[in-house]
Amino acid sequence: SIIMASAPARRHYSGLWLGSAVPAEAFAQEVAVNPIQWSASLLAPSPPEHSGAGSSTAAPLPTASTPSFFGAGFFDDAGDIPGSPVLFYTLRGIWNPETNAVDFEKRYDASKVSEDLVVQYSGKLSPSGVDGQPVISGTWVNKLEGVYGTFACRLEE
Repeated sequence: SIIMASAPARRHYSGLWLGSAVPAEAFAQEVAVNPIQWSASLLAPSPPEHSGAGSSTAAPLPTASTPSFFGAGFFDDAGDIPGSPVLFYTLRGIWNPETNAVDFEKRYDASKVSEDLVVQYSGKLSPSGVDGQPVISGTWVNKLEGVYGTFACRLEE
């Protein structure tokens, strides 16, 4: 008989993520749907070196000081920022490869907007979306402006 080994889990999901962030219905008139065009990586932690009998080979879970989700992006239609047609931001957070939970924040270039403008994202990675491509989906909250909604993006491979 033939024994089939399962495929090893992916160590990372990296590349261009495309999708959209949609405001909740209560904000649909005043908040636009924002395109997602992220260059981002989800990186699983490396297992520690084997150090003898009884040592654990499980990789440590990431923490806020060691991000496992990171990236950047921009808006090129930032008409609400005078004199700045392009608005840059960074993405930083945690991907738990055991549960596929993804929690991260988007911080804008502080020279263009308030440092307090931070968008919190909480979602889940689906390694094989409807068409087989990885998808991250979930919710977002902008506490400074008091708005929230949902998001989904697909890795373009």
